[in-house]
Amino acid sequence: MLPSSLICLLLTLPALVSAAIFPPNSKVKMLDPKGFKRAMRSNRTAVVAFVAPWCGHCQRMAPEYSKAAGSLSPLVPFYAVDCDVDTNKALCAQQEVQGFPTIKVFPRGGQLPAQKYEAGERTENNLVRWATRSVPNKVKVFKETNDVDEWLGKTSDLPRVILLNKDKKFPFLWQVLANNYYKKIAFGHRSDADEVFAESLGFVADGKSKVAVYPAGSQVPILYEGGNKFESLSKFFRSIVDGTADFLQESVRPPVKDEL
Repeated sequence: MLPSSLICLLLTLPALVSAAIFPPNSKVKMLDPKGFKRAMRSNRTAVVAFVAPWCGHCQRMAPEYSKAAGSLSPLVPFYAVDCDVDTNKALCAQQEVQGFPTIKVFPRGGQLPAQKYEAGERTENNLVRWATRSVPNKVKVFKETNDVDEWLGKTSDLPRVILLNKDKKFPFLWQVLANNYYKKIAFGHRSDADEVFAESLGFVADGKSKVAVYPAGSQVPILYEGGNKFESLSKFFRSIVDGTADFLQESVRPPVKDEL
């Protein structure tokens, strides 16, 4: 009878072989069919490489693919599926994988049609450029203050967030977040280098970028005071969607009586 340690090794061998084509500490996450379904249920733009560990093209691509994954982490997740694993073969057939590697971007999980990589050599720069261009742009850009008021009225059924900064263009991070929370939170951008618009909202002009938050049905902004990285903003926006944000709790808290 085989030792239990050897049995465990044999059971995990397919996963080890799959991961072996990617460098140590790679940001590429291997998916099985269940993991693929979870990824497709998300609004997030995701890149998936369908590979085989014996494939020479896959082995040559893996370092560049891993570099691209690192460059775009955590904004755009990069995944891989080992089509040599028996439990993955039906998934690879469903995705019409006919050669290796086959790389696809899913612009909004499974909600939009996938796009196959056909952008030349599989280099880090090409993969990053292709992936970033595949993220749907759902940010409303305001050139005039009146545009903001009109937009707030049209989107009053949703929470709304507006990025105020000195740049004429909004950062890629903001575009990613707008896609991730599509139909849950409306996103806007206002270039406000002189901070006149920020001051009109009652915010202090301090030279920093700001996020104005408008609860659903409200025209009164609240200043977001958390971190400006992906994780912090995502946590805050999740709290808006699930109703646990502090400012939402304040709005439903009963008034304190000042008399017996």
